Amino acid sequence: MKFMNFRNYLLFIAPALLIYLLFFAGPIFSGLYYGFTDWNGFSFKADWVGLENFREAFRDPLLLTALKNMAILSVVVIVLQHSASILLAVLLDQKLKGIVWMRAIIFFPVILNTVVIGYVWSYMYAPMVGFLPKFFAAIGLNGLAQLDWLGDPSLAIYAIALVMVWQYTGYSMMIYLAGLQSVSGEIYEASSIDGAGPWNKFWKVTLPLLIPSVIVNTVLSVIGCMKMFEHVFIMTQGGPANSTQTFGIMIYQYAFKTSQMGYGTAMAMILSVMILGVTFVQIKLLSRMEVAN
Repeated sequence: MKFMNFRNYLLFIAPALLIYLLFFAGPIFSGLYYGFTDWNGFSFKADWVGLENFREAFRDPLLLTALKNMAILSVVVIVLQHSASILLAVLLDQKLKGIVWMRAIIFFPVILNTVVIGYVWSYMYAPMVGFLPKFFAAIGLNGLAQLDWLGDPSLAIYAIALVMVWQYTGYSMMIYLAGLQSVSGEIYEASSIDGAGPWNKFWKVTLPLLIPSVIVNTVLSVIGCMKMFEHVFIMTQGGPANSTQTFGIMIYQYAFKTSQMGYGTAMAMILSVMILGVTFVQIKLLSRMEVAN
């Protein structure tokens, strides 16, 4: 009887297991192999080169640029996106007419296609003809109107970061909003009795109770910044002068543009290990913050 039950369970999960093995586990294990070869992505021949791809990757000057850009994206996104999303969550955690529509409007950019967003914002940033230069010129900010947001190596990565903040603030807001709605109203009533004002309620009550949501949002944001590809590929393709290079762009260029599939796979493996390590450290550190509160 136990064998029959096991066979039935196996039959039920077999389709999903097959799809997982073919499209997830298979590429992962093949990637682990090809990262140690000189495979060019086209031929059936792949010579074993051991750790040479990884040694070459750590000697690559673009690696430091990619690490710096990941750090910039992470800091800008965490500071701006999370500040805006917490503020919006607090403002929209009200029982007001039309509040559902306001939440939907703010969340709407999340469901838009990233390629479309990249092209739209590239046009908005375009010097002289874009919306932003015209807008800044109309309100008298000629200095901002004359900036080449995507063509200036010192500004391009920040311009991309602002697009990411615009697109994903609604996503973070929903997570914070769910955290706020799980807080009992009795806690706020007790703090009011103790004489706490709105500002003290936010810092002493709301924010500490949002720590679990902060952990989730921070981990998701940092992972998203580390594996960033679409926005950069559409808007700058790693330029100008490699100033917006990310790991995703480097992997694409090496693997598909120069046919160094083995080297590109090694870069992808390095990125995966980095994401696992950074995520583990984040969860450990932020969990301590949650316990402390």
